[in-house]
Amino acid sequence: MRFRRFRIPLFPRWARLALVVAVMGTILYFSIVPMPGGDAFRTGPFGVLPFSKWMHLLAYGGLALVLAYALQDSPRPDWQILSVVFLITVGYGIGIELVQATVPERTYSRLDMVTNAVGPAVAVGLWRVVVRYVRFYRIRKLEELQPPVQ
Repeated sequence: MRFRRFRIPLFPRWARLALVVAVMGTILYFSIVPMPGGDAFRTGPFGVLPFSKWMHLLAYGGLALVLAYALQDSPRPDWQILSVVFLITVGYGIGIELVQATVPERTYSRLDMVTNAVGPAVAVGLWRVVVRYVRFYRIRKLEELQPPVQ
């Protein structure tokens, strides 16, 4: 069985890296600002994990995905790129937890560090599988995103 390849635009590297910095800044902001209402004990989807753990999984998994996208055109082998993506993302998550230890309204948690590593691990695994069915193409101008007129 043959799968159809999806076409995804590969924006200029500066734009992809700007997206990574924006995601990192967003994670930092919401990690330092006190959470209203104490959502830590509210159950998330499927009733398995608390809402805060789901947010950790999504935040750091999302960071890993945008970082993998930013490095997509690297000449290095995929395993090296994805290893770097995983290590940077996990290191950032550990750093955020250490920063939270200094903020009185926030809590430091080793379980959060583990959750911050699980999200990128899942994201890197998904990226590795899904990227097989994607063809990236470079865009130079915004007009290149428009489909050709028939």
